[in-house]
Amino acid sequence: MDLRQLANALSIFNSLDPAALPLHHCQVLVFIAQKGAVSYAEIEAEFNLSNASVSRICGALSEASNRRASTLDLIEIYRDPTEGRRHRVRLNAKGKAVMRSVAQALEPTTHDQWTQQAQSPGELLAG
Repeated sequence: MDLRQLANALSIFNSLDPAALPLHHCQVLVFIAQKGAVSYAEIEAEFNLSNASVSRICGALSEASNRRASTLDLIEIYRDPTEGRRHRVRLNAKGKAVMRSVAQALEPTTHDQWTQQAQSPGELLAG
């Protein structure tokens, strides 16, 4: 991955709502995408956050936020079926689409793959 690819991936996040998506929200979103579904406690442990912070972040990433005028609607918050007091989160359809776009932006291009395989001039002459 080069910086251009990273910039493209970050621009996808930025296109959602730059004021509503701080970097740590992106990190939580990527963590949820990697794990499939996680509890608030798992997010708290991964990022060393309080339950209140995780609740605010998940509220901003979901469609159900009573404190924000706008939400991103990227995740679904639901009760853990095995432990009714525990909240879990997973990507919804929109969140999965965003993360697919981010993954595509981070894939090496044909040019990048070619340059990785190319030998340096010194290697060509020595060969």
